Formats: sequence, C-alpha cells, structure tokens
Amino acid sequence: MTVDEAVDARDADELYRTGLALAGVQRWPEAVQQFAAAARANPHDVVYWLNLSHACLKTGDLGQGAQAAAQVVALDPRSELGLTLALECLGPEGRHGELVALFRKADLANVAQPRLHLELGISLTRLGRLPEAVQAFLEVLRRDPRAAEAFAQLGNVFQLLQMPEEARECFRNALALGRTPVEMASAVVFTSLEASNWNSINQDLDALLQLSGEGLGHPVPFYSLAFGFSRQLQLAASRAYAERTFRGIEPLAPRAPRIAGAPIRVGYVSSDFREHATAYLIAELFERHDRNRFEIFAYSYGDDDASPMRRRIEAAFGERFFEARQAATAELVERVRADRIDVLVDLKGFTLYARNELFAHRAAPIQVNFLGYPGTLGSPHYDYVIGDPIVSPLIHADGFTEKIAQMPGCYQPNDRKRPQALADDRARWQLPEKAFVLANFNANYKITAPVFDCWCGLLRDVDDAVLWLFETNPQARRNLMAQAQVRGVAPERIFWAGSLPLAEHLARIQAADLFLDTLPVNAHTTASDALWAGLPVLTVLGDSFVARAAASMVTAAGLPELVASNLEQYTGIARKFARDRSRLRDLRERLVAERMQCDLFDCARYTRDFEALITRMVERLDRGLTPEHLPVAGRAA
Repeated sequence: MTVDEAVDARDADELYRTGLALAGVQRWPEAVQQFAAAARANPHDVVYWLNLSHACLKTGDLGQGAQAAAQVVALDPRSELGLTLALECLGPEGRHGELVALFRKADLANVAQPRLHLELGISLTRLGRLPEAVQAFLEVLRRDPRAAEAFAQLGNVFQLLQMPEEARECFRNALALGRTPVEMASAVVFTSLEASNWNSINQDLDALLQLSGEGLGHPVPFYSLAFGFSRQLQLAASRAYAERTFRGIEPLAPRAPRIAGAPIRVGYVSSDFREHATAYLIAELFERHDRNRFEIFAYSYGDDDASPMRRRIEAAFGERFFEARQAATAELVERVRADRIDVLVDLKGFTLYARNELFAHRAAPIQVNFLGYPGTLGSPHYDYVIGDPIVSPLIHADGFTEKIAQMPGCYQPNDRKRPQALADDRARWQLPEKAFVLANFNANYKITAPVFDCWCGLLRDVDDAVLWLFETNPQARRNLMAQAQVRGVAPERIFWAGSLPLAEHLARIQAADLFLDTLPVNAHTTASDALWAGLPVLTVLGDSFVARAAASMVTAAGLPELVASNLEQYTGIARKFARDRSRLRDLRERLVAERMQCDLFDCARYTRDFEALITRMVERLDRGLTPEHLPVAGRAA
C-alpha cells in the first residue's frame, strides 16, 4: 500500500506542512507530490489546491497547475489568487478558450482586481468574442478609470468591430494616461485613416514623428507602411518591434548539415490557409511544386474554416499539413526541427496574430520573409526577403535587414484556378449604365487625402464619371462622402460596394472601366484580382515595397504604361482615358487576350522560377556560405 492510499483527511495537514517545508528549500517536484496528496486527502480545502497550483508553476507543469487552479475557483468563485494562478498556467500556452471557460465559472462581479478582467478581455478578443471583450474591458475601467492598458485594449476591439472613431478616442485616452506614447500616437493616426477622418491627421502625425524623434520608440511596423514612412523609418520600426518581440529568445544551435542530393524541404508557416487573400494567391504554387526535388510542409496556426480553399491546401500538402493552432511555440519549433526543414517561409510577417517567435528560435537554417508582409521584418532571424526588381531593387537594400532575393517577374504568385466569372451588367450593382466608372476596392485606410483630391478632381473634370469604392466600415463611408462634398463632388457621384465571395467579386469588378490605385499603400491581392478580371489598374511607382507592389503586377501583366511616376502624371493618364475611351478598351482587350500567357498569371513558370530561387539559397547553405543578395538570374527552364 502506498503512502497516498493510506492517508485520509487527518493526514492532509501533515502532508501540506511537509510540502511547505520542501517548497521553502526549492524542492518543487517533491512539494508537488505532497500538496497533491494533501488535496486528494481533503479535496475541499482551497489552500491545498492553491499551493499545488503554485508548485506546479514552479516545475513548469502548467497543465496540472491549471487543473488545481480550477479546483480553487470551483470551491471559491471569488478567489482572485485562484484566477491569477489559472491565468499564469493557461496564458503562456495561449489556452484562451479554457481560460475564458474557467473565468466564467467565477463570481466576477465580486472580483476586484482589474488585471483579471483585463486578461479575460484579452482572451475573449483572441477568441473573436468581441462584444464580451468590450464588457470585460469596461469592467476594468469601472474599477480603475485611469487604466491605460484597458483603454488600449478596448481600442483594439473597437478596431476589430469596424468602429475606428471609437477606437481612436480610446487610444487618445491611453496616450494621455501614459501608455507607450509612440504606439498609442500611431494607433490614433491609423484609426483616423481607417475612419477616413483627416481633420487632425497631419497634426497627429507630426506629434507622432516628434515623439519618435525624441527616442520614445517607433510605431508598430504595419502602421509605418500606412503612414508613408521612408524605407529607413520602416526598417527602424520593424527592427525595434523585432528586438522587443524576440527579447530573451535564444536561437537554437545549428542543426547537422543537409544530406547531399536530398530533396529540399520547404516549410510554409501561416494562419491564412483558408478563405483569405494569401491563400487566393499561393494555392496553385503549393500544388505545382516539383515533388521529386522538393518536399513541402505546412504549419497552420489559424482557424480551420472548413472552406473549399482550406481543403484544397490541405490536399496539396497531404500528410505534411500540421495543425499547429493549439501547439505551444516549443512544440512547433520541435516539429519543424524534426521535419528537418531546410527553408522555412513566413507567410505572415508582422501582421495580426502572427507567431514570428518560431523564427526567432531558428527552427530552420534558412528563414524567409515572403508575401504576407510588404517590407522588411528588421530581424537577423530572417535571411531573405523575396521580391523582384521593381518592388525590391538592390539599390533599396539599405531598407532591409534581409538579403533581397529577386524573382525574375513579379514577386507575387497568382492562382490561375481562381474563378473566371462572366461580367454582369451594371444594373446589378446599381451603377449608371453609360457612366465612366472609376473604381477602387482597397480597404479605406489606404485612401489618403492627396489621392482622394485626385479622384475628386477627375470627377469634377469628367462629367459622366462616377467613383465606386469598397466600404470597409460605415464611418469611413460617411466621412468620405462628406469629404467629397467639400471638394465639390455631389454624393450621387459615389457608389459603394460591400464584401462578396471571390467569384461574385471578380464578376463585379468587370463592371468598372478603370481601377485607380492608392498611395503610399498599393492594392495587392485587390490589384491582381482586378487584372485577372480584365480591369486595367492605374498606379504610381512609390519609394518602398508596399508602394511599388501594384507597379510590379501591372508591369508583369504587360501594361507598363499604366505605371505613373507621381500623382500628377497618374491623374493625367486617367484624364486621357476619359477623353479617349477606345484606347482604354484596347488595353482591356489586350489584358484579357494575354491573361493566360503574361508573367503575372503564369503559375507554372512562376513555380519554376520560385524553386530556382530557393535552390540558390540552399546551394549557398550547402557550400557553407552566408546569405547574400540574389539578383535576378536566368529564368528556369
């Protein structure tokens, strides 16, 4: 008979005291055994479960620690210490669902500690339960009206709820209360862009630049793209974010060399293997990989939306599609290492919910920034960024920590299996039949005042022109309509489009005459969708990757004459098309006729070129050479 079997409630206190003594001398594994035995002997004593949970934390047994904390909350729904221990056990592993379920069993109305409500709100946000998250953050503010972090988190939720003006006011409050000034100031500017509310945007941007110039930090990288920062400032933002995010992570030791002549193992990491813009672009590349020369693996940490696109991507990878949504970082790193990945490709970059820490651990010998983030990631943990001579010319290397690896055509892959919808008549979209339809289906934050000035000027100059925009949120629609009136454009000249499934969207696009791109953030997937549908895209060649993407696509589609050097030339080209519409029709017919042969949509050729580029990276590795810029070479046969 074991000690555990012999004990009863009378022995529990002795076991507990022994556990305390062991804990006092840092003998945590033995303390766990004693506290566990005490809790089994007297399962109604909250103190035993509390100490067991704490000791499990010390040993790193977060699973048992969470179970013990759950017992505490079951016995005492007001136990703030029990909820805190549950948070410390479940939070590091991203077990948000379990955390929320446990907190919902607590008597939260009588839980005074603001931090617990804050962490509940963060978990609810990660689970997409946004109205509940709003309530949790409001509970924080009821307890502490000066909680800057609660205002910041509430701002994040309002952004996700497509309420950018409410988000902006939350960020202003967080800024006033001292929460990371540059981060909050940049959030104020970005939400102003999201709301198309430009009333104070120049002053807010000047204030942000002053804060940054005083050494108080840098905006999050994605915002730096939207603000039209120089390549050097974008690099500074990414570098600062990478240093902050990856601090304390020690890269693993290099693994053993590759087996000579073995197929190259490529791992793709993303949360977007589903109905998502990234999947719409890259799915056919996965299917076309040469399985004799390449073995491909997917590491998916996003939701399974059970869509046809998800199933298609899973089929492309077969048994090498790893569902990593619930995997801790250590487990994911171990899996990549066990798969002996040669080239690990980050398809997310610094975008929402990315798990870039995998790359900070150096899970693979070659790590690549590709497609998901149009700029540098500012970290030595990424060896290459895949671009092309237009989006990332070698003279722009000073804006990247990665070495530039150039595709010979456009950097962007495209799926030729996307729908080829027949055009509908304009009546379906409530457009005037005889109008000259200028369209832009970008997210509203990409529309800046200078670009909108150009569009309104065209509407004033061309009597039968109308503008067709995508509605990201009702606030932006309301504000853009007001801005148009200020610029002398009647509201009835602007039409609005909502979200549609891809096939219907591609049919809708064809009702327009000309797509007008934005600057400094170009259309990306939206531009390739328009070109695929046969709609010419007019763009401006900007100064950084994010501002040159559409120029790369348009050139690869065989229409380089649609790349302007500045907004004045851009407006002039649009006016010429309005006056000579037969020329625009000719361009459109050429685009449709050459669609299946042009560089932009030849996925078979793209795949060969992509594989040749990956092979060049691996050849350097095999020869013991460090990464270096890989300019365009001869095209793969």
